[in-house]
Amino acid sequence: MATPIEEICAPPIAELARLGVIRHFARKSLVVREGEAGDALFVLVDGRIRIFAEDQEEHRFVIGTYGPGTLFGEGSLDGGPRTASVEAISDLTCYVLSYAKLKAAMASDPAFAMTLLTEMIVRGRATARRMKSLALDSVYQRLRAMIASEAVDSLGVRTLGPDWSQQEIANRLGASRDMVTKIFRDLSKGGYIAVGRGETRILRPLPKAW
Repeated sequence: MATPIEEICAPPIAELARLGVIRHFARKSLVVREGEAGDALFVLVDGRIRIFAEDQEEHRFVIGTYGPGTLFGEGSLDGGPRTASVEAISDLTCYVLSYAKLKAAMASDPAFAMTLLTEMIVRGRATARRMKSLALDSVYQRLRAMIASEAVDSLGVRTLGPDWSQQEIANRLGASRDMVTKIFRDLSKGGYIAVGRGETRILRPLPKAW
């Protein structure tokens, strides 16, 4: 049974979501494409998404991965094009509502308008932290921080699952796959991680420097 939306989203967002329609998206589908015109907001209620931008040479910059309760697609409310792409990491269920309904809700419900504004501020701060990390931290420092935040417990061992391929990690870190492969090789030799069967297991705390 699906989790009630009231347990996933703040009350104003849950109430607004019901004004939209439920849509399903298959794993790996592109839900929103950077640069295109937008006319709807999405409320994610099941699954996980990856938000990313690309340069002219199609190099990906992964802004983040998000789960249920996430709003996305709000960046075109001003009439401009989509500012990033959104890809389905898994099968998705979303409520989709038009900007016309969204704007009407914002005008009539200050609580919802503040919730949406807060969501945008949080997203903006996260992006700013990512940019600061790219400018100041080494690839290894970014990798170490990413593992600390994204690894999950699996039978008593911290693990990065099959969604975290070395290419995906490179995209997330703003680094080359070759660099990530080299770091993983050294960490494996040092007994810090074990790579295999579609997952990376963290055997002991990673060193502060590489």
